[in-house]
Order: sequence, then structure tokens, then C-alpha cells
Amino acid sequence: MLTNIKLKNFKCFEQLDLECRPLNLLCGLNGTGKSSVLQALLVLRQSFENGKLRDGELVLGGGRIDLGQGEDVLFDGAKDKVVGFALRDDGKEDDWKLQFVVWGFTELGHAQDRITSSGRIKGPSTDYVPTEWENAPPFGGKLIYVSAERIGPQKLYPLSEVKAWDSDFGASSAYACSYLNFIDNIFVLSGNDPRLVPSGDKQTGTWWRPLTPEVVNQWLQDISPGVRLQLDEETESLIARFSFDRPGDGRTRLYRAPNVGFGLSYVLPVVLALLAEPGTLCLIENPESHLHPRGQTKLGELAARAAKAGVQVFVETHSDHFMDGVRIAVRDGLIKPEDVAFHYFERQGGNAIVSSPQVDTDGRLSHWPPGFFDQHEENLVRLLAPRS
Repeated sequence: MLTNIKLKNFKCFEQLDLECRPLNLLCGLNGTGKSSVLQALLVLRQSFENGKLRDGELVLGGGRIDLGQGEDVLFDGAKDKVVGFALRDDGKEDDWKLQFVVWGFTELGHAQDRITSSGRIKGPSTDYVPTEWENAPPFGGKLIYVSAERIGPQKLYPLSEVKAWDSDFGASSAYACSYLNFIDNIFVLSGNDPRLVPSGDKQTGTWWRPLTPEVVNQWLQDISPGVRLQLDEETESLIARFSFDRPGDGRTRLYRAPNVGFGLSYVLPVVLALLAEPGTLCLIENPESHLHPRGQTKLGELAARAAKAGVQVFVETHSDHFMDGVRIAVRDGLIKPEDVAFHYFERQGGNAIVSSPQVDTDGRLSHWPPGFFDQHEENLVRLLAPRS
């Protein structure tokens, strides 16, 4: 598990030293660097998978992420043309450190460091990934990325067993349904997994079946009561259909994804990512998109349960409801407070900085930085103030 991420001259960070825990919430205003942390991990993964990392090249453009040219990722105001990364893992003897030099050509008569036309940054040597790191995220092992720009409801979803085995949802999560379709052949949650919680029938003590597709439907029902997802293969594609319980009657007929709104299709990749096998590195942007507050809060609980199960989770979020779900999970003892990190990102001039309130066993935070989910209180003060 990653315990520390350091960045130098990467995008909006002149220097970043970020403590990491099993569950990490990245919060703050737009454009303050939250997504850049996830992008740093993704570009390292992409460069390793491409095979170019050992050749001293950082691949900025690829199937997982496209960050443009070297000048696009170099910190504005950098004192040198070096982009640096350093990672610490509690299971490794040594930290992994790496520096790349942004280099290029002369443009319009001015010396200007640029990325090469192949979309890569050249590094100073070829000794990049020690053997002990090769099978660990973000390089090897399982990594699931759910981007903010998800594909949404479609009539047909692409099918790929190769991507399913690699836990690759695709850049827009188009292959999330494919992952679910093959998941029975990938892994089964163990009976003591904290994501397997009691069903509504508490008197009989019935437990959810430890089969991931069934568990997915149970968590979806917390977001939209009575919903059930069914996947059907059709000519190398998948059709996603939803049905709903009707109190006092049978279930509705099956509806294709475009006919049930955005919420269920948008949240499905998030639920699947949080039900990944232990040891997975899970990167999620805006899990709250198109969800009502109850669903956002339940996702916070599921994220806490995933971290407890051994999935390392990084969530970029603007949702106080999601954060409250995590805090409630701490208060209820579902996850230890020392296993949760709240990071608040803000800008000072052109540089992004991070403050990290601590959470106690009651789910209370040690302090609330200005702008850290305080808009509700500010709005309430204005609404309660007498008119003048």
C-alpha cells in the first residue's frame, strides 16, 4: 500500500508531500490539484505498461490518460526543467524515486523545452523500476480508474475479457459492464469481507451471497431502492437492463440503460471499483455525479468498507454527503480513523498546497480549513439573516 506520494514541478505542484492511507479523500475547489495526484499515478502506470519507463521515458499520451506535451505538465514557474516523482510503500524496503527532464527544440527563435512529437518526457537514466516494485501498484498489480467523464447510459456496451482480467474499465469506464460480466471468473469475495453486510431481513440473519454480481445489485438498491441490473450478451456487446420492485406487486419489466436516467449508469463503475479484490489501487473522480444525497452517503460507507477489505482508495470529491458517509463509517467502527486521510487542496498564488484535518473515533475533524465543505453553513447564515 502506498504511504506517501511526492511530486516535484508536476502541473500545479512545485512540491507535494502527500501522506497516504487506505482511504484518501481529495477535496477542494476546482483547479487546485486533486485530479493531478491521480493523474501522476496513472501516467506512471501508463509508462510502465507501455514499456517505455525502463527506457527513461514518461508517456504522457496513451489509452489510460492524455496530458498533452511536456510543457503542459511542467509547473509554471519551475526553477528547473525537471519533473520528479517519489513513492513510498509500507511493504517495500526502499522508496521509489524518479526524475524526468523536459526537453525539446527551439521554437520561434527562443529556447523552449518541449515534449517530443511522440508524447514522451526523457529521463536521465534507465534504472527505473526495481524488481520489488514491478508487481505493486501503480506499476503492476490491479489498478482501477473511474474518471469524472464517464460514458453514461448506452444501448450497447463493449465487451472485452482481456480488459476485464486486467480490471481496466477504459478511460471513460465503457468497459465496466464487461468487467461485471466476467467477474465471476475473476474472483469471489470471501465470506468475512466487510462489503458483505446483512440484508434487510435482520431477524433471520440472512447475509448477501458472496458473489460479486449479486452484491453489486444490493449496493445499487441502497442508491435506488428495488433496482436490479441484468446484463445480456449480444454480438460481442452487452446490453444493460434495469428492473424495479413494485410494492405489493411483481417487478417491472426490464428497461435499457438510456431509459432509466444517468444516475445508475454513472454510479455502476464506482460501485464495481469499490468491490474490487484486495490489493487493488482504486482511483475515483466525482463518485457523487448524478446521485441524490442518500446515494452519495452510502458510497462513502462503501469506500470505507473497501479500504477495510484491503483496497487502497483515492477519491476526488466535491460531496460533503460522501465525506459524511466516510465519517459515519469511522464513528460506527467500520474503519479506524488512522486508516482515513482527508486532504484539502487550495492555491496560494500559482502553487497548490494541501492541509490535512485529522478525524477522531467519533468522526469529528480536528479543524475545518476555510472553504472545506463550509458552503452550507455560509448559505444558512445568509438565509437566516434579517433582510435590510
